[in-house]
Amino acid sequence: MKKFLLSFIFLFSIGSILAQKDVILEIQENRLDSLVESVLFDDFYSDLFAEDYSTQFLYWRANYDAKTFYAGREIGIDQYNLSSQLFYLHTKGFYAGVSGAWYSDLDPNYRTTVLTLGYGKGLKKIKFLRYRASYDLFFYNNQDPDYEPIYTSSLNVGTTLKSKIVSTRFDASFLLGKEFGTQLSWDIYSKINLLKFGRLNKLRIEPEVSFTYGSETVEYDLSAYLLDQYPDLTDTYYYEDVFGMLNTSIEVPLNLSLKNFDIEFSWKKNFPHSMDYTIEYPNTSFFSFSIGYLFNL
Repeated sequence: MKKFLLSFIFLFSIGSILAQKDVILEIQENRLDSLVESVLFDDFYSDLFAEDYSTQFLYWRANYDAKTFYAGREIGIDQYNLSSQLFYLHTKGFYAGVSGAWYSDLDPNYRTTVLTLGYGKGLKKIKFLRYRASYDLFFYNNQDPDYEPIYTSSLNVGTTLKSKIVSTRFDASFLLGKEFGTQLSWDIYSKINLLKFGRLNKLRIEPEVSFTYGSETVEYDLSAYLLDQYPDLTDTYYYEDVFGMLNTSIEVPLNLSLKNFDIEFSWKKNFPHSMDYTIEYPNTSFFSFSIGYLFNL
């Protein structure tokens, strides 16, 4: 029961880059400030939002991840996280909500709150196509008076092409603030019913392959080019943000829809990729558990 309404946010904040001399840059060691689990729904709720009548709902979801990653990169050693979301949903396609995440090894543990306002709908004449757009506002819980987040909000757009066998979706997030950033994701997934009892009650497996794109800071060593001409030069490194594929992941969720409840147990494998040829991230895997409930208003 993942993935229809967007609030696609792999939310993160990078530290300041300070210039020293001509080619020397110092980057804050911890690139990642926080990551809030995305709030996405799909088939279970698409029937509700396809109706012509006007109806309202509240959706609450809580999620536990055995390990914490950003684009397949581990944040802390064996760190787990808890996230929760509460969303107001309208069958006309409007939605609004609040999200937050708690991390076991960060200080403070609770890092970021995200407010979301968006719209998602399908096309009546092209029923296999859905589109969505949302705006996210970030509030950081950081007690360092010198800390200034690079990104304070994001504009998100996405589309889904659905079929009975294999579906795909594409999402883009444009991070706004002191700087501008872009994050892209492309997912290919299927939903296979293992057991069905009633209109909305079902047990199914939902295999998915995801590709994540974004910027990564790459270190370049100029020693091979400059030391012969400038033997007194001590620092020969400079840094540049390079856009490309950050991670490929395979996820195998087992999902139970039981009346208004949505329960999911999932295994995920990450295959991170770095644009820096000197860095090789290990493949990682973890388990997650989530539970959601839909309130009728």
